[in-house]
Amino acid sequence: MLFFKICRFIYILVLLSTPPGIALAQTSLPALIQSALLHHPAIRAQGGSQEAAQAGVAAARWQYWPTPSVGIEQVGTNDPTYSGDKRVTTLRLQQTLWAGGRLDGNLSKAQAQAIAAQADVEATRQQIALRLIQSWSDAIAAQGKVLAYEQSRSIHARLLTLVERRTQNGASAQADIDLARSRLDGTDAELATVLAQRESALDKLRLLVGQPIAVTAIAAAQPHLEQTLTRDALLTAAHEHSPQIAKSRAQVKVAEAEIDLAKATLTPEVYLRAERQYGNFQPNNQNIQDRVFVGVSTAFGAGLSSLSGLDAARARHRAAQDDVQTQHLALDEQILNDIILSRTAGQRRSYLELVRHSAADVYASWERQFLAGRKQWQDLMNAAREQTQNDAQLADAIATQQLTGWRLHLLTQGLDAVLQAPTRAISAP
Repeated sequence: MLFFKICRFIYILVLLSTPPGIALAQTSLPALIQSALLHHPAIRAQGGSQEAAQAGVAAARWQYWPTPSVGIEQVGTNDPTYSGDKRVTTLRLQQTLWAGGRLDGNLSKAQAQAIAAQADVEATRQQIALRLIQSWSDAIAAQGKVLAYEQSRSIHARLLTLVERRTQNGASAQADIDLARSRLDGTDAELATVLAQRESALDKLRLLVGQPIAVTAIAAAQPHLEQTLTRDALLTAAHEHSPQIAKSRAQVKVAEAEIDLAKATLTPEVYLRAERQYGNFQPNNQNIQDRVFVGVSTAFGAGLSSLSGLDAARARHRAAQDDVQTQHLALDEQILNDIILSRTAGQRRSYLELVRHSAADVYASWERQFLAGRKQWQDLMNAAREQTQNDAQLADAIATQQLTGWRLHLLTQGLDAVLQAPTRAISAP
């Protein structure tokens, strides 16, 4: 009994300490997702990485241009070897004529990295939306259970009053009062639990959106999905809209560019260089000298390091290709699981709604029969408990529909489609 009294005390504290939420101007799930995307710091962090990748593309394009340089040399005043000018300044402009694919490889790598950075941004946006959908569906489930247990508490409180009055008149035993009070205490304990779950879900929504969410804003609404889409069509659409797969494919392009760069290190670079020299260390009275060179340079690296670098690039390419397949399998598993859960939740909800109406009729009938002396008190209490359990299960089924419906819409149609999705209301239990 002490445990149930403590639970009732906790329930009262939760009711008194719950701060009133501030309802947003728009409380639909797409509006909340839009708000989260505008305020979440992870989006801004990924935006900086994307800007850096775009700057990398610009830097790779500049590699096709000539490279200017300035050289200034000065000798000691007492060095007899150099009897001309003590300082020589050389201006150089060097243009690569052929580099074995190094410049193209650098540009391809930078462009692939920019695509990967953009995919990273989209993946972060998608993850934030998925987290918000999860918290939203958790709030839907908790709110439905809160309503169910509040109704149950009202019923059990009325039954306790009823049996106390009957006991005073000698129509019921003290054991019936004890059973009614025990069931009321158990209902208070369950109510305190689901209230805490609802507050936890609302807190998660608040952290994602940046504003408190009112309890009255929690209302289930499913997106309109194309019912004609087959399982294979959903999988294909999910592959097309997956930022994780797009990022993995970009990483394959990065690895291919690294292979080209590794091969380019095994070939020489042909260049053209123009120079203008001011001053001369030798006394030949040439103040300004102009020269043009055609040269060949190599950068093989120490030992056989260039060959090892090529092997490493090929290994990274194979790993990137395997990662694409891994992302495909993970997404397929998620989509297939959500399809089954969505279908099962819809069927379960239909059955539970029928059971709910039947349970309400059974409870009303058994209460009348109890008052007429044809049913036991425990039978009536069990009927009230079954009605509450059915309502709680119905709340879970609606929340599962909410979760899988929005998640499938996001994964198969993309985030932009979710933000613009028309919705249809789902009646609460």
